[in-house]
Amino acid sequence: MSFSFKRYLRPLLARDCSQAHRAATQLELLFDLAVVIAIAAAAHGLTHAIETGHPLLGSLQYGLAFFAIWWPWNLFTFFASSFDNDDAAYRLSVMVMMFGVMLVAASLPLVFEQGLTRYGFWGYIIFRVVSALLWLRVARANPHLRRTAWRYSLGQILMQGVWAIGVFLLPAWSVGLWVIAAIAIVGELLVPWYAEKAGATPWHRRHIIERFGLLNIIVLGEALLSSTHAISASMQHNMHWPMLILAICGAMMGFALWWLYFCENDHLETVRRRRPFVWGYGHFIIFAAGAAVGSGLQVMVSALSAELTTDAHTERLHETLHQVTHATAAWAISIPLGLYVLGIWLVRDRYQLQNAHSATLLFFAVLLLLTGALPYAPLPATLILLLCLVTRLRNGQLSGETPSN
Repeated sequence: MSFSFKRYLRPLLARDCSQAHRAATQLELLFDLAVVIAIAAAAHGLTHAIETGHPLLGSLQYGLAFFAIWWPWNLFTFFASSFDNDDAAYRLSVMVMMFGVMLVAASLPLVFEQGLTRYGFWGYIIFRVVSALLWLRVARANPHLRRTAWRYSLGQILMQGVWAIGVFLLPAWSVGLWVIAAIAIVGELLVPWYAEKAGATPWHRRHIIERFGLLNIIVLGEALLSSTHAISASMQHNMHWPMLILAICGAMMGFALWWLYFCENDHLETVRRRRPFVWGYGHFIIFAAGAAVGSGLQVMVSALSAELTTDAHTERLHETLHQVTHATAAWAISIPLGLYVLGIWLVRDRYQLQNAHSATLLFFAVLLLLTGALPYAPLPATLILLLCLVTRLRNGQLSGETPSN
């Protein structure tokens, strides 16, 4: 009986951060599957908000929704890298946390349409409680990390109380709600910084790089999905050439952004000082922008589809939609493209490239942002993005970097 108990509930001991060949576990990939659903829901909400003429509010809603998805993933990823012992209790705990993320994902349509955040709040409660219990297990099994674990556990519970103020006491999308949300987000980001000051958790550098890379692939899938929708729409209209060109541009954007991100083996070459926080937190820009590129492409698909509609009743229904989306679809693509490239510069290139080469992506980020003002923006944006990729690969070689295989 004792052997059976230890088999299903083992101490959550700190893992060896120097272990070779640490790869993502099957359970981590399953967790990512729940995150995929949530990211798709957030991207769809942004698309709908832009199509209905609310780009600014929709962008703010999207940023908040994406943070609500990315932050649990970020907390779980670093925890699993440091303490995953794969016992039955840990597996069940992660599955319960996944259900909390799924509840957040299911609530996102109500968040965008009605400002109803309470269901997502309860999803966060589920995630928080389980996460806090896991940190208490860490505190019990690792005396040298006890203060760190307690700070993580109590900090997360405290921040949930701050969120409760905005969810239950303030009107949807009021100024007060946005102020509370800003305070809560800053507080969330400070919890790991404060906790790690008591003792650094033993997360594995290569494992974390892999995990962040996998999520990057997930968010870029939104661009490929929208490109597929454009191909389908083109087929429905006898291979409509503008739609087909959009599909090709969307696919090339996804491929180029992937290559730009993975053009090096090492994103995070050091874990000293504040660098891991800049790298980890800066990825929020990359991930949110990557998924938003897909939303922008979908808006452009809708705008072109509205032009091709022949049914008079449908034309009247889409008249306002077309007027709004055709004017803003270009910016809906160019802005996230520029932010994605800016994010890579923020977390990687400004540290790893030398001299003027370090500003390459910063320069191209500005150019990509400005393509929203050009005629049929996806085409010039794609060409500039490809030029950005070629220039970055060349500069990496001149700086003496080793390209990834």
